[in-house]
Amino acid sequence: MENLTIVDIAKLAGVSVSTVSRVINRHPDVSAQTSQKVLSVIDEYNYIPNDSARSLKRESMKAIAVIVKGFSNPFFTAMLGIIAKELEYNGYIMLLAQVETNQDEVAAAIRLCKEKKPRGVIFMGGNFQHARGQLKRLDAPFVALTITMQGDVSREDFSSITVDDYTAGYSVAKRIIESGHKELAAIGSSADDVSIGRLRIEGFCQEAKDAGVPLSTEHIAYAGEFSYKAGYEAAKALLQRAKFTCLFCISDILAFGAMRAIHDAGLSVPGDISVVGFDGLEEGRYFVPSLATMKQPDAVMAYESVHLLLNHIRSGAPHQHKLFGAEFSEGESFISR
Repeated sequence: MENLTIVDIAKLAGVSVSTVSRVINRHPDVSAQTSQKVLSVIDEYNYIPNDSARSLKRESMKAIAVIVKGFSNPFFTAMLGIIAKELEYNGYIMLLAQVETNQDEVAAAIRLCKEKKPRGVIFMGGNFQHARGQLKRLDAPFVALTITMQGDVSREDFSSITVDDYTAGYSVAKRIIESGHKELAAIGSSADDVSIGRLRIEGFCQEAKDAGVPLSTEHIAYAGEFSYKAGYEAAKALLQRAKFTCLFCISDILAFGAMRAIHDAGLSVPGDISVVGFDGLEEGRYFVPSLATMKQPDAVMAYESVHLLLNHIRSGAPHQHKLFGAEFSEGESFISR
């Protein structure tokens, strides 16, 4: 259906025109269920409000859209600052959009591109599983930053910047085991994760298996999201069902919550249980104890994501895929056994 009006959207969603208008303008008096129903219809039919439709007649602005999934993850904060500064230095502005964990980031990007017409898109975070046909509807080149692409997407269609998550997971397990730990546990993101969290857990578990200290299912917990509370609850569940001397968390934010759960259980970090995170957040240095972690080169990755995209926009340079390493950063939360 082409050239839909707000009246058509209202009919398709089974609501009034005024309700559609309030949803579009983000009025707080619309229920979450009704709002989601309207937004689903808008996404399905690629509806663009009148003000946005008029903007399509203008020349596209020198802007780059940055779509962040999992905005609460502080790992993205420093990277966003670097991206914004680097874009500004090159004469571009950043259009920042937050996507909830249960939302479709590509649909959000398609809608943003139709409304604002940015020159390119940077995706950050999330489990990126999208059909090639859907991505073809995205009328702008894009870079996947800190994302492992899944599905039938050709690597010639996009650029990517990420850490070698499997190798990093394997490496941290090796470091832990060589330090004398034989009873290990881990906190991942979700059991159905197909992206970076799965790779980190797989690498960690493979090295544990290779070293003769495999993890049972009781020694792995899934947080469901990246938050202090999720890390706390996952660690609490592990403490109730398993014995271990070292806990690996696939993000620092989960590790912070886990350390609190260990403390609340009457145990000490690292005296009873060592904890190792992943990311290298600066605030980890100021926790007591300071957090041992696998540090990602976030500044370099943010810088490279901008320049890969701008090089493609300016000169048609072929897409590239860059893989970085993560390094073990010492902290008081980890000791040898």
